[in-house]
Amino acid sequence: MRAPFVLLLLVSLLGTLGTACSSGDDPTGLAAEPTETIIEQAKQTAKAAVAVHVTGTWVTQKTEYQIDIRIKTEGATGEIVTAGSKIELLRVGPDLFVRGDETLYQPRDGRQDPDAADSAKVLRDKFVKVPPDDPAFARLSGFTQLHPLLDELFRLNGKVKKDGRKNVRGIETLALAANKGRGGELYVSLAGKPYPMRYSPGPNAGRLDLYEYDLDFPVELPSGDKVVDYGSLNPSAPPTAPGTDAGQPSPSGGPSPTGKATAKPTGKATAKPTGTRTP
Repeated sequence: MRAPFVLLLLVSLLGTLGTACSSGDDPTGLAAEPTETIIEQAKQTAKAAVAVHVTGTWVTQKTEYQIDIRIKTEGATGEIVTAGSKIELLRVGPDLFVRGDETLYQPRDGRQDPDAADSAKVLRDKFVKVPPDDPAFARLSGFTQLHPLLDELFRLNGKVKKDGRKNVRGIETLALAANKGRGGELYVSLAGKPYPMRYSPGPNAGRLDLYEYDLDFPVELPSGDKVVDYGSLNPSAPPTAPGTDAGQPSPSGGPSPTGKATAKPTGKATAKPTGTRTP
């Protein structure tokens, strides 16, 4: 009679372990909710966030951009890298700055432009303030604005269905796929708060990971000759920020992975700065 007792004990133990593992994978019970409820809870959680770290790739006009940006309500800092250039982004309050080497300020079509060459020597490795009325401001600032960027993650086109679970940076998530992934994918955390942890707008369009929610970080603007107000360099015409072709990525206000590019900017800095200013 001892063997059946041992077997019953073993079955009971395995059943307990199975229940514990199942509940541990989804302690919040979120995975059992309808997709509409999951998306709405993720939206509300994202809306309450005060900071996030975004990394990954974004594909626009068949060009892939590597993105690594930390964002909070008061500002942002990070970089966007492609095969031909790297742009550092810095937002302090409402002011947006970009920094890069000389290649950032050269014409993209290979033309030899003396004015652009002079500007490149002046602006290289400086934090250049982008005027708010410059078309590049909307395209680039979209990656430095916390809640506008997070809002973009909920653009799922088509019928949304659950698509299993996936570990994203050590966090168990539930995948939500729109139109079998062709309309975008969103991964929502099943551990603690239902933060959006990964987003892809569609096949071959890249993906972004989001983590370190609500983790504070410093945002400071260098002083002295490391800062240039680009708008003061060419007062005779509305300037256009250098190195910001219309095809560059933007989750807000710019071309989508399948959208058309707008006209290419042509403004240049034609005079050397006479001084520097901080916001």
